[in-house]
Amino acid sequence: MRIPDRFFYLVVLIGIVAVTGYWHESSDAPPAPPPPGRGEMALFANFTPFSAISIINLPVDDQKTMTGTAFSISQNGQWIMGADSIRGCPHPFLNIGGNLGVPFTVTHVAGIDNYVVGTTEGAGKPLPLTDPKTIQPGMRGFAVGFPAGEAGEATARLIGRTVIERHKRFQHNEEVFAWAQAGRTAGIKGNLNQMLGGPMVTDQTGVVGVVLRESPRRGRIYTSTPETAAKLAATAPRTPDFESSDTLTKRNYGIVADTLRREYRVAQVGCIKS
Repeated sequence: MRIPDRFFYLVVLIGIVAVTGYWHESSDAPPAPPPPGRGEMALFANFTPFSAISIINLPVDDQKTMTGTAFSISQNGQWIMGADSIRGCPHPFLNIGGNLGVPFTVTHVAGIDNYVVGTTEGAGKPLPLTDPKTIQPGMRGFAVGFPAGEAGEATARLIGRTVIERHKRFQHNEEVFAWAQAGRTAGIKGNLNQMLGGPMVTDQTGVVGVVLRESPRRGRIYTSTPETAAKLAATAPRTPDFESSDTLTKRNYGIVADTLRREYRVAQVGCIKS
């Protein structure tokens, strides 16, 4: 007796639902510490990795907006970030706290629509890239950045590859990684879409992909593939002696993420409107 094909499809579908249901957890991180005040940040501005002459005073709030996240790929000053976070912006900058910022120039990489490389005078120590051979469905990832305009992070389980279709003219469909969200910083209001451009890292802070967007109703986070991240990183001079951080777990990822931001390995992207 031949078993109908639809029976096998049903078994596969039940398996996918069961696995992602098993991953549906709530490993939330505690709220991030408050940002430093203007006076405190101004005092330590000369001790950032950025050139002192490149640091500017930011305008009042109604003349600037925070738009996304970036992470360092070279201490020479190269950062990966989301293209939408700087699209149409006349004066993009990295927010370093205390109402201070660092302007950057933008480089577009051929064949890549959704991410760009920004260049500042100096940067925090670069994040390493993860060996693609070690990436498996079900692995835990940690997204670090500035969701909803504030410091925050999320953890997720890798589901696998999928394709996001683009309907805008001149934009290409993109193969991405889909992740099942498993926790986030407590108290974050709204979605995680200002995590755009931030790194999704392993427990050893190796970059798996670049955060693209969240689908809150489905509980999904989408990132670039490792191949896209590697192509972006290849535009910058990189040395193999990347500094490792503490191992991330579902219990401490908020603390380790705070360190990455404090050391300017991950930074907030903003725009001066005029």
